[in-house]
Amino acid sequence: MTDPGTTTLPPGSALPAARPPLLRPRSGRLLGGVAAGTADHLRLDPLLVRVAFVLMSLTGIGVVAYALLWLTMRAAPAGSERPPRPASPSRRQLVGVVLLGLAAVTLTSRLSSWGRGDVVVPLLLAGAGLAVIWYQLDTERTLTRSTGRWGLVVGVLLGVGGVVLLLATTGQLVNARNGFAATLVVLVGIALATAPLWRRLLDSRAEERAARIRSEERAAVAAHLHDSVLQTLALVQRHAADPTQVARLARSQERELRSWLYAPQVATGGTWAGLVERLVAEVEADHVVTVDPVVVGDTAVDDAVAALGQATREAVVNAAKHSGAGEVALYTEVTPSALTVFVRDRGTGFDPARVPQDRRGLRDSVVGRLQRVGGTAVVHSNPGEGTEVELTLPRSAS
Repeated sequence: MTDPGTTTLPPGSALPAARPPLLRPRSGRLLGGVAAGTADHLRLDPLLVRVAFVLMSLTGIGVVAYALLWLTMRAAPAGSERPPRPASPSRRQLVGVVLLGLAAVTLTSRLSSWGRGDVVVPLLLAGAGLAVIWYQLDTERTLTRSTGRWGLVVGVLLGVGGVVLLLATTGQLVNARNGFAATLVVLVGIALATAPLWRRLLDSRAEERAARIRSEERAAVAAHLHDSVLQTLALVQRHAADPTQVARLARSQERELRSWLYAPQVATGGTWAGLVERLVAEVEADHVVTVDPVVVGDTAVDDAVAALGQATREAVVNAAKHSGAGEVALYTEVTPSALTVFVRDRGTGFDPARVPQDRRGLRDSVVGRLQRVGGTAVVHSNPGEGTEVELTLPRSAS
């Protein structure tokens, strides 16, 4: 039984697609994206909407409408895709566009009869200046580039020049100058009279901002101490009877706290030094061993460097599991030509040539992994003399 308040669609039919929102797209725009966004919303060809705006601009309505829409229409979110464009215009639409173009040419030829040229030209200059300024200050543009800054300067000059030219041609330049001077004198007087109040407001604002920053920093430090130091102290108290475990916990916490205090970009960034810090912390957390890392230089992490990091971790894990040594030395150096890693221990050592074929950890996880990214891995070891694993990843000089 069907509810009388519901609508039943025939089998095989689909709900009509929702109309796209009225947003200014970030691509496919000529000026502010108003015409393109309106066309997407109305499911029309952008060319038709642009021609309509041009025709309305001949009477002044189009300029005002375009400016209001530019100010009120939100820009599309970053990374959003435009809805699919409608099918190619039909022959009837093309004929309509041609007729509209002829009408635009005819109306443009009669533009001089609608107003004096000494008024129209300054208004066009001022409008062009505003359009340039808005285009440069739009949401997806940036003024960090020199072209953006120069475009903003050109827009300001066009706008100011249009206003000054309009006042000069209408004979109002002197009156405007006198009015501007009088307004400036009044504003200066008000500013001088209320200067103590403004100074007090600025000082209180600066104090409030500093207090807020200090409060946020204290909250961040308290959260970090709670998540790291206090938790480690609780673990130290629990393992107080195990000096090795206590030393390992203290060493790990010291390394993490030093990185957080003095090298936050290493702790949070995708760099080789940060990768080494993390793999050392993981190995020490999983194995009863002390890893002493030394990192000279730094570089960004890409696929090849990530593979080197995995090979390095496997070499350190092998030393922790099989060497019997309580400490593993890890030295790495970054140069323009190569990234080199040395993993040394003073443990039992072994003969690499006598490693069984079924023991593929060192062969696949270290040597094979480096060879796949163009690197090399060399193992130096003898029974009773410890082990040294040398990993080399060639790097371009760029």
